Amino acid sequence: PKVTGSPAVGSHKFKATIAMGAQSINLTGATEVKSEGGDLVMMDTLTTPMGEVKDRVTLDPATLAVKTRNVEQGPMKMQIAFADKATGTMTVNGQERKVDAQLGGPLFADGAGSIYAIAALPLADGYSTTFRNFDVQKQKEKIMALKVVGAESVTVGAGSFDAWKVEVTSAEGGAEKQTIWITKQDKRPVKVVAVNPAMGG
Repeated sequence: PKVTGSPAVGSHKFKATIAMGAQSINLTGATEVKSEGGDLVMMDTLTTPMGEVKDRVTLDPATLAVKTRNVEQGPMKMQIAFADKATGTMTVNGQERKVDAQLGGPLFADGAGSIYAIAALPLADGYSTTFRNFDVQKQKEKIMALKVVGAESVTVGAGSFDAWKVEVTSAEGGAEKQTIWITKQDKRPVKVVAVNPAMGG
């Protein structure tokens, strides 16, 4: 999709809760956006009871297409470059697995800071688009569908905001779903609710 803005350089802190049935886990994190060597770099750092998770992507500053993605989480490391193909390595507990998959086009809003890339779209009532992500486990691209489903006032720790309510789902079916509230005034994501099928919903 064509973007009409660019994420603001700076650091954005957040709090999160993972709810699994009656159990919940509280997390803290930050997204850092910076310019580096002609690229836009976004890095998510998430502090969890199981340790720190770091996810870093480099983006084309004009299109926000994903160029590289690096993830570190304990014994798991992933380094992938994206062009016509996805190429790289995924290492778990010392076992290295090659990543080599054909892509049908550029990736968008995949990995660190993805909600800030979505906030750079020309959001308006009824706006919709599709874009590509990459499924690392299946080593293939997947198509995501995005739609602005309305406008709402949302209250979070930082205050109350008039926001666009944006839903992102798999265009190929499945329970995967993300709802994002993005402020109308300064195009800032302030709340996200996501369903993760890999964690049992």
